[in-house]
Amino acid sequence: MLNLDDRNVVEEIDKSNQLQILTQWPSLFKEAREQSLKLNIPSSIVWKEKETVYSTPINIVICGMGGSAISGDYLYHLLKEDLSIPIIVNRNYKLPYFVSEKTLVICVSYSGNTEETLSCFQDALLKSAMIISVSSGGLLEKLSKKIEVPHIKIKEGIPPRSGLPLIYTALITILEKFNLIDNMDSDLKETSEILEKLAKEYSIDQKTESNLPKNIAYGLYNTIPVFVGHTYLSPIAYRAKCELNENSKLLAISEEIPEQNHNGIVAWDNPKTALNDIAVVLFRDKSEPDSIKVRVEEFKKQVEKKTEKVLEIYPKGKSKLSKQISSTYLIDLTSIYLGILYEIDPSITPSIDVLKEVLRKKINLQNRIERDIG
Repeated sequence: MLNLDDRNVVEEIDKSNQLQILTQWPSLFKEAREQSLKLNIPSSIVWKEKETVYSTPINIVICGMGGSAISGDYLYHLLKEDLSIPIIVNRNYKLPYFVSEKTLVICVSYSGNTEETLSCFQDALLKSAMIISVSSGGLLEKLSKKIEVPHIKIKEGIPPRSGLPLIYTALITILEKFNLIDNMDSDLKETSEILEKLAKEYSIDQKTESNLPKNIAYGLYNTIPVFVGHTYLSPIAYRAKCELNENSKLLAISEEIPEQNHNGIVAWDNPKTALNDIAVVLFRDKSEPDSIKVRVEEFKKQVEKKTEKVLEIYPKGKSKLSKQISSTYLIDLTSIYLGILYEIDPSITPSIDVLKEVLRKKINLQNRIERDIG
């Protein structure tokens, strides 16, 4: 097996410097905050003689795919017990039927060229919904500027999945701008400070024995990982699954408690299945509710009868935001180290690239949307 402490070996495989990009997360939060605060909400915009008036929304729909959409999941789970209006994440070509001129539609695409997000952008215009767009450029920025849709431009030149700090910060700031949540400066500051410490602890130069993501990567090698989260940590389990898919090129499973206790838990009851190649990672919190704690502990007991590969990850920080991001930073780095162990460049996504090219040739939706919005 490869030695993750050998910088030359690691850098030879990590050709796009994914590890180095992640060390920028503390500064990305700060940069995104400064950029997002420049956002001005207009009183109204006009498109093809249809006027959209910007006011306090009655619901929120966040549109995106992949690494751009996951920040919406984080935001929903962060605020769902405090936000007074509904918020959903829409991963599709069309908006839900209920979207109206009273809906805030946030269209997020890191590249600015995600066809599902562009399609929702067009749909939102047709419904005269209040639109805010977020991208590093691309057609989404171009169309937003042309129609004068409020747009947050984020840092370009990094893989979309690594842009979570940029997009998440933008989403938080948008809700502040609409006076839907209190100012989150202190939580963002704490998050950046924790990331600065973790960037040193988890760096490529930190030896494996004292480097948690490297240790976890070795532990997950040659396993099928099952990631389990709960409450505000639920999206981290899904993020972990996605990061292992993209960076490590591995199958992985994500589960959410308590829902998992009503189905997934039964998969461990089959006496004829050998599950010693399954690794279970539990995202936990020392302050988790008793109802959740009992469920997690009972599931853990059952799992330990089938596999020795059980890991509990506890977050850093006091705020929910910092806890979310500290655990995410750990698992993102783990996925890159794990990909390196398999001698695979974490940055490349051949299947996605092929699919995009097929869609471009057969559907060419971007050109149609640009023409129709005109």
